[in-house]
Amino acid sequence: MIKKIFHPRLAVVLHDLFMAWLAWVLAYGVRYSIWPDAPRVELFSPEVLLVVLIQGAVAWYFNLYRGLWRFASIPDLINITKSAMVGTLAIAVGLFLFNRLEGVPRSVLLLYPFILIVLWGVPRLLYRMWKDTRQGRLSQQKPRPVLVVGAGRLADHFIRHATASGQYDVRGVVAENPQLAGARLRGVKILGHLDQIGELVEKTGVEAIILALDMTAPKVFQSVVNQLKKQSCRIHVLPDPDRLDAEDVFSQLQPLTIEDLLGRDPVSLDWTSVAQRMKGQSVLVTGGGGSIGSELCRQLAALDVAQLSVVDNTEFNLYSIERELRAHFPELLIKPVLADVTDRAHLQHIFSHHKPDMVFHAAAYKHVPLLEEMPCEAFLNNVLGTQIVADLCDQFDVASMVLISTDKAVHPRNVMGATKRIAEKYCQWKNSQSDTAYRVVRFGNVLGSAGSVVPLFRQQIASGGPVTVTHPDMTRYFMTIEEAAQLILHSASLADDFDMVLLDMGEPVNIRELAEQMISLSGKIPHQDIAIQFTGLRAGEKLTEQLLYDLEKLNSEVHGKLHCVKSRTTVKADFIPLLDEALKLARRFEAQKLKQKMQQLVPEYQPQATHHLTAIASHETRH
Repeated sequence: MIKKIFHPRLAVVLHDLFMAWLAWVLAYGVRYSIWPDAPRVELFSPEVLLVVLIQGAVAWYFNLYRGLWRFASIPDLINITKSAMVGTLAIAVGLFLFNRLEGVPRSVLLLYPFILIVLWGVPRLLYRMWKDTRQGRLSQQKPRPVLVVGAGRLADHFIRHATASGQYDVRGVVAENPQLAGARLRGVKILGHLDQIGELVEKTGVEAIILALDMTAPKVFQSVVNQLKKQSCRIHVLPDPDRLDAEDVFSQLQPLTIEDLLGRDPVSLDWTSVAQRMKGQSVLVTGGGGSIGSELCRQLAALDVAQLSVVDNTEFNLYSIERELRAHFPELLIKPVLADVTDRAHLQHIFSHHKPDMVFHAAAYKHVPLLEEMPCEAFLNNVLGTQIVADLCDQFDVASMVLISTDKAVHPRNVMGATKRIAEKYCQWKNSQSDTAYRVVRFGNVLGSAGSVVPLFRQQIASGGPVTVTHPDMTRYFMTIEEAAQLILHSASLADDFDMVLLDMGEPVNIRELAEQMISLSGKIPHQDIAIQFTGLRAGEKLTEQLLYDLEKLNSEVHGKLHCVKSRTTVKADFIPLLDEALKLARRFEAQKLKQKMQQLVPEYQPQATHHLTAIASHETRH
């Protein structure tokens, strides 16, 4: 009962009213302190009561009593100043109406707000300092020693909260600008600049780096990680200031990921044209439960399509994406379908009932070593599945179909790449036979997609290693799933005077360096805490990939990160008969004969014998 009566808010109100009374009395005291025959200051009078009531009402109007003293800061001081100044004006008006300001010196009205600001502000700041110091002493956990990278608004915010909580011991700041070395940020010395992080970590003995940069860039992340390869130091990153919750800073600290490291500048796309193209359309996505397909579905759902049909042959994947879409887009008409793209009758039933205007064909097998052992299954899913979808698009007058392809289709050395190249050629052939616009979108590896190297490395690092890399010189192109889906959607909104779109993959990434960076991000030292084992190239693998054939000409017009391609290759007259023969071989599971037929379909396909190259032990010992 006592607690209910003496609420902390009531204590704040009583404090501020008392300080308003005291400020008015002190203003009189200062005014008459040098007056030889000073009149007696009235401590209690109708005038003083009116002052306290008016000032209390103004403070209530400015929400002064809602602020928490525990987190008193500059915004609270600004609010106090506003309340004191406006309160003084209101008091002057009130007293003028009450007694025409009789006996009220004008100097009192000038002194009063400044005295009140001090009397209101100082107790709040002293209380916060006491609570911060007390919390630091009572904290059972030893503060974690860290370096803060960044000397801007975000770094300032983190240091202030770290000091208040006692959870982090900020031993120094690293600035992007070398000229700031030696300066201080909230009392913490700026020890150096980005190029000195390695030596500063060793010198200060910190356990973690906090990236608190107002403007983030993958190149900065890469520089930090590369300098810390020989040190066990965790790296955490704060979100950009616009997305930061000021009251809950530490929960928003996230470990730096390989996606952050390999990410590129944001894609600038004309979303207006994309939205106009997709609005009101009935869209069907095959492989809609997979990595690329599910992200396509998420982005399509946000573009105000009339209907989204999601086709997948994996029950759980289909269930997961349907549940997610219904939760985030309850108004969208979603039609999940459990189906296999090689089942022509079932797909025909789906097309006839769902009547899609646009089809994104993302369903495919893609695991290179596994498909080398199962060429018939790969051919049926990747080639026959594409053929059936493409034929049905023609039969049901679908406006456009987008085939999701891969850089492995260029000069293929494996079954997966050869099947995707045949699928590309079939779509190019259909373009000359149908009113449907068929388009191929070709790109490299997608970070974090199912079966890719990044999840494998994460699992190996979590289990203590070793991390297996096939060859120290292997490189691959990478992009994020979100970026790939954005560019695929954008490609569908472009003009129809070309048949292929290449996504700008940036610079190829060395897989050995990728493994080293991921080990560093886990707080371990590559080749010391976690070994890297070179296992040799697997069957069908190439050291490098390329995105373009010599006969494929890049259009001079580049849309953002999309390169439009007009293929100058022609599909030969015997392509369809050869394809039919290959399909018969695949259905009879005659793997060797099928590979020979695939070489006729794709002359540049050069299958490698199934073998496992000797591990490169010299590189392991050298590192």
